[in-house]
Amino acid sequence: MKKIAQFHQPDKPSSKHLVLAVDVSSRLLDLYSRYRQDGREFEISESFLNDLPTIHQKLDEYQKQARGLGYSGLSIVVEPSGCYEKKLTHAALQRGFDVWTVNPERMYKASVVHHGDDGKSDPLDGKVLFMMGQMGKVSRLIELPPLWAKLRQLGLWMEDSTLAAADARIHIGAIRRQLFADWRQSGDLTWGPTGICVQELYGFDPWKVTKGSFEDYVARMRGHHKGLHQRCLVSIWQQAESSCQAPLTPLQREAISGQLEYYWKTWNLHQDRKDTLAQQMVDVVEQLDPGHWIPPLMSGFTELARAKILAETGPLEQFPHWRALLAYAGLKVRMRRSGKYVGQDKITKKGRVLLRKHLGQAAWVLARKDRVLGPYYHRKLSEGMLARKAKVACMRKLVKLLYGAAKSNQQFNPERVYRSAG
Repeated sequence: MKKIAQFHQPDKPSSKHLVLAVDVSSRLLDLYSRYRQDGREFEISESFLNDLPTIHQKLDEYQKQARGLGYSGLSIVVEPSGCYEKKLTHAALQRGFDVWTVNPERMYKASVVHHGDDGKSDPLDGKVLFMMGQMGKVSRLIELPPLWAKLRQLGLWMEDSTLAAADARIHIGAIRRQLFADWRQSGDLTWGPTGICVQELYGFDPWKVTKGSFEDYVARMRGHHKGLHQRCLVSIWQQAESSCQAPLTPLQREAISGQLEYYWKTWNLHQDRKDTLAQQMVDVVEQLDPGHWIPPLMSGFTELARAKILAETGPLEQFPHWRALLAYAGLKVRMRRSGKYVGQDKITKKGRVLLRKHLGQAAWVLARKDRVLGPYYHRKLSEGMLARKAKVACMRKLVKLLYGAAKSNQQFNPERVYRSAG
C-alpha cells in the first residue's frame, strides 16, 4: 500500500554556519571542520587545551575565519562527556553561537559506520561528530533562562540529598540490627514517632531501654511523644529484653552506638536539607511565567512534584508537541518488528533519567483508584497488561496531561481525561 506523507527536515546546523565538531576530554579539545572555497573542499583539524583562555581565543579566531569564508556564524557540535564540555558550550552560547549535542549511543554506532570498526580515536571522533551534524542526528542545546537554571540546579541538589539520605537510612537499618537483634516492628513504626523516640532517647540500645523499670520507660517515651500505644510499648520492651541476650560486650556496644549516632545525624542533616531545597524549588516555580509552567492540576499532584518535573523539562514551550516531550523523557516506544518476527515493545530510556523518575513517582501516586489516573491504570490491568507496563502507560498519559495543561493554561477537568480514555 502506497503511503505519501509530508517530509519534515530534521533540525540541524545551518548551512550558513561553519560547523566545528569538537571531541572533548578533560585536558584537550580535538576539533574538526570542513568548508568549501573556490569549488574545492578543505579540512581543518587541530588540538588545543581545554581551558577558558584558550577556548575564548580559538572561538574568536574561528569566528573571524568563518566571516572571511562567507559564513554568518559558527555551529559547535559536541558529545556530552559529563562536565568537560561545559566550558566550551557555555563560552559558545555566550557568543550567540549554535551548540548541538550528539547522543553517546548514536555516536558509538555512527563511528562503526564511519570507519568500519569499533575502535576509539579522538581525531576520528571529530569526523564522526561532523558527519552526525550534517545528517541532523543532533539535538540543539538551549541555555536555560536564569530562573529555570536555578530550578534545575536545586532539583539536582535535591536528588543528591535524597540519595544520600537513602544511603544513610540503609546503614542505620543494618547497624540497628546488630544492636537491637530482636527488633520486629514494621518499617512505618521504626521510622515513625515510636522509632524516633527509641533512637533519640535510648540510641536504639536495648540495654539502655531496659536499664530502668518498665514504668519509667513508658513515662519517658510518652513524655517525649504523646499518644504512643501501650501495646506497642509493651512489645518493644519485650523485644529489648530478648535482645539483651545477644553476646555483645560493652566495648562493642559503644562502637556500634557511635556509628549509629553518626548515621542518624547524617540522615537528619539530609532530611533537613531536602526540606529546605523543596521549599526553594516551590518558591522558584511561583516566580516563573505562568504561560510556561504547569498549573496546579489534581489531587495527589503536589507542588513539589510539579517543581521536580519542571526542573527537568525546562520551559515546556520549547517542545513543539507532546511526543517531543515523551522522547525527551525517554518514554518513546521502541518497536522491534521485522517480517514475521515480533519482539517486545519497550520504552527507549534515552532521555533524562531524573525526569523519568519523577514522572514515575507522580504517576504511581495518581494511579490509585480514587485519583485521576486510577481508572486508566486499572483498566489496563483488567486488559491483561503487566503492572510495570501499566505504570509506564500512566507515565505517558501523565506527560500528555501536563503538556496539554501547560499549553492551554486552563483549569484541569478530570471528566475530559475519562472521556478521552474511554
